[in-house]
Amino acid sequence: MELKEKIKLIRNTHGYTQTNFAKLTDIPFRSYQKYELGNTEVAMSAFLKISDKFPQYALWLTTGKVNLEAGQVAPGDKTPKMSGDGVPEELLNTAFKKTITTSISLGWLTAKPEIQFSMLSDLMRHDFVEQGGKLIAQDADESETQTA
Repeated sequence: MELKEKIKLIRNTHGYTQTNFAKLTDIPFRSYQKYELGNTEVAMSAFLKISDKFPQYALWLTTGKVNLEAGQVAPGDKTPKMSGDGVPEELLNTAFKKTITTSISLGWLTAKPEIQFSMLSDLMRHDFVEQGGKLIAQDADESETQTA
């Protein structure tokens, strides 16, 4: 995918018109229009302005790759995101599973057949909420609801 297509995808994903996107990124409208049409190569200053407003896409813009652990995604990716309202349950579960798996493989913990990951995960979620943490359960339609 060419850079012109990538910036257009970012703009469309977030519902901006060309005019609004140009204003948001502080790129002159005519220049932005030329970038998106492919009439002009995207200037480095414009690229940096877009990356500054949408830092989650910086890696994807430059390489076409994503790195979910680093928060680097592509427009439209449906990944759990941190929020001031709480932590997505899926994100907490994934982090917990990685921690336990790594701890066992390094020999820090000994696996026991009578203890399952789900039991440890439930205990960890309980402790997290008991300490004042908030979990956000994500519905299938991506709307968020808080759970305690």
